[in-house]
Amino acid sequence: MVTRKRNHRMTCRLNDDEYERVLIKISKSGLSKQEYILSSLLNKKINEKLDLDFYKLINEINHVGNNLNQISRILNSKNPVLETEILENQRMVNVVLINLNNQIKGASNGNN
Repeated sequence: MVTRKRNHRMTCRLNDDEYERVLIKISKSGLSKQEYILSSLLNKKINEKLDLDFYKLINEINHVGNNLNQISRILNSKNPVLETEILENQRMVNVVLINLNNQIKGASNGNN
């Protein structure tokens, strides 16, 4: 006979609004219902899983970094650099940073 580590069961009742809010938080965490509830009850930190947009932003940052490295190489070799190329890369960096900031703010708004 197999013995279970957790042999105590607890139940609670929720109204529709509470139930929906809990399900949303569970979904955002990427945990199972049991893992989420246990973590919450035991005051463990529950992080939201990162969505695909976050990884796309990281990829964009890598591309911008590559462009900046290319410009740095040109600057260090004393060859002339087109001002428009520098301005375009600066604009790209700003857009990526704004998107990353918005993504981080969005992830931190799902308070546990």
